[in-house]
Amino acid sequence: MKKTERLFRIIDRLRGHSTAVTAAQLAAEFGVSERTIYRDMKSLEDQAIPVEGEAGVGYMLGAGFDAPPMAFDRDELDALVIGLRFVGREADPILQGAALSALEKIRATSTTHFAPEDTALYAPNFGHHEHLHMMSILRFAIRNATIMDLEYEALSGEVTTRVVKPLALIFFPNAHLLATWCELRQGYRNFRIDRIISARDIGENFVGEKRGLLRGYKAQVDAEHGREKTQ
Repeated sequence: MKKTERLFRIIDRLRGHSTAVTAAQLAAEFGVSERTIYRDMKSLEDQAIPVEGEAGVGYMLGAGFDAPPMAFDRDELDALVIGLRFVGREADPILQGAALSALEKIRATSTTHFAPEDTALYAPNFGHHEHLHMMSILRFAIRNATIMDLEYEALSGEVTTRVVKPLALIFFPNAHLLATWCELRQGYRNFRIDRIISARDIGENFVGEKRGLLRGYKAQVDAEHGREKTQ
């Protein structure tokens, strides 16, 4: 990849993130050394591109930066199509409709001679998820940081009520999970969405806590994966 193309791609990469991206991440993505990324960042600064950050910390674009996006290349288009097809299979009805709409926008705006049906990468749906309506409710609760009262049936058949702060939806091949902070257990807990009987908004939110709780959840997952690898 030529330097000019890489610089444009770095801009696009930074534009898509509200948090800093490290030189190591960029180096791995573009197949170059971290030292090359440092030089690239200096080149962008010399061209008055408002890159904020430093080596060892990470980089992001400064506020107010505006530039036309690059056209998608064919690999990027393939990635978008297969991703949207997975959404059409796994997500709730609202997101399924959004995925179809996004595919049509890609078709309409692509400068490449391209149609989604040209991408022979499929995500067949051989089953039917009865709980997708619940996924819509939980997705909006996550977006708005709404505290929810869940009625939940465990695998043992026991039904309990939990007040939770919903943090994320997790899509495994055979199960969809809701990641939460559980007030009863005072800790992070996952709930299978297909076992949630009801979900009620209790009229409170946790906007101020949301980012910290999500960081804590991710840190716990990373620590658990680290322990599994050492066993």
